[in-house]
Amino acid sequence: MASYASSTADSTSTGTTDEMNEPLSILQPLSYSANSCGYCAEVKGARSRAKSSKSYGAWAHALSAGTYKALLDRGWRRSGCYMYKPDMRNTCCPHLDAGSFKPSRSQRQVLARFNAFVKTGERDGQPGWGTQASQEASTSGTSRTAAAAEKGGNDVAMGEAVPAKKKDKGRGKGKANQAEAADWGESVHAGDWDRSPQDEPFKHRFEFTLEPASYTDEKFQLFKRYQMEVHEEPASKVSEKGFRRFLVDTPLDIEPTASPDHSYGSHHGLWRLDGRLIAFAVLDLLPGAVSSVYFVWDPDYSGMSLGKLSALREAQMVREMEKAGLWSEGSGRYMMGFYIHTCPKMRYKADYQPSFLLEPDTNRYVPWAQCKPLLDLSSRILSFTDPPPPASSVAAATTSAHPVAPPTPPPEDASMAHLDDEMDEDDEAAYPSPPPPGCLDPHELPKDLLIESFVLEKRTLMPLLLSSAWHDPVTQIEVRELLATTGDAGKGKLAIWTGR
Repeated sequence: MASYASSTADSTSTGTTDEMNEPLSILQPLSYSANSCGYCAEVKGARSRAKSSKSYGAWAHALSAGTYKALLDRGWRRSGCYMYKPDMRNTCCPHLDAGSFKPSRSQRQVLARFNAFVKTGERDGQPGWGTQASQEASTSGTSRTAAAAEKGGNDVAMGEAVPAKKKDKGRGKGKANQAEAADWGESVHAGDWDRSPQDEPFKHRFEFTLEPASYTDEKFQLFKRYQMEVHEEPASKVSEKGFRRFLVDTPLDIEPTASPDHSYGSHHGLWRLDGRLIAFAVLDLLPGAVSSVYFVWDPDYSGMSLGKLSALREAQMVREMEKAGLWSEGSGRYMMGFYIHTCPKMRYKADYQPSFLLEPDTNRYVPWAQCKPLLDLSSRILSFTDPPPPASSVAAATTSAHPVAPPTPPPEDASMAHLDDEMDEDDEAAYPSPPPPGCLDPHELPKDLLIESFVLEKRTLMPLLLSSAWHDPVTQIEVRELLATTGDAGKGKLAIWTGR
């Protein structure tokens, strides 16, 4: 199931769920801190030496789908139950939420190649299109299932070997491209096994299933191999505990929707090919959005461009949820996470257009076409309305100041798999003044936000201003910093637990 990610910048959800019945979310404030980075590391598979990635963190004990969507629109992301919002002013790379897209011609060609492989076995035996054993089993008629997809910026070579049927190369190419462009959503499902004719079944059995996030040894073994072979992480760094905390644990409960075919919450999208799990996507289905968390794929299928196939299927999922009436037409979005213009691992996200980036200062979505020229000029963009300072003035300011290590982005990559180690190594820092872009001043919070905030004390829900937490100077600072960073995203729907 999939949906066309809307080209509108308006992210307002108008789903049929009664917001008054939205489950209460519970967040525990942690701190503003500095961490190392997996994108700017000197060695592949390692993290940067400098702990100059600045972000604010909180632990989510419970989180409704609606509240999390509102937090996403303020620049938050999650890794397991750990929630964080990067400080764009003190981060080396612009982290921005990629918005909606429609497939390009090359992306439609990836779909066509995959469908040809599933239907006719085209490219069987070629490197990156499965193991010889799996193809022999398929040829012998062994019934299998398959899972495939990739995400997180690791699109690999597509395997440009010549198709088996040379005489068909190029025939009807223009018409095929026109048909793909007319309804690419149909092409997403063209290779699904339930579309296979009974009288002439597909050569391979491909199945995509969506299930609530859960642990299985099959998923963990695929994840372990992916981390070691693709990200070159040592085996000692890939643990079952880290996998659970990174890709299985979630503060989101499964919430019913107006459609019996869809539910909100954290899911795993399994890609099976001839019975073999070849990939899985970690997805948060939310009111008005499908949020991509991570994608794992089998290195034996590196030639399929599974990451691109996954993104297209997930964008189609947005269209289908919208068609089911879960939100108003044109308001759905496929959210691909943070975008780093200067990082090669992230540049692939710009291939999906039209898209929007979240402006750090204002928390509003701005069309990519407006953002790119500014990002090309400067790696530090807080506003897509005001031009960046001239390079000469930036250089002068840098040379006049004390030399500092270049700041790095917060971790949203493979190295978050050992989240326990990373959290233990965080260096707490004072909440900055002025506050990070897109955040409120913790000392000047709006009165209505304070009135509509709650604290969980000894299993009792208390109005913030009447709670003991508010009258404790240390705890009040923790609460203020959390509310300054969440803003009105959780107004009236958020309970703060301070651990006391």
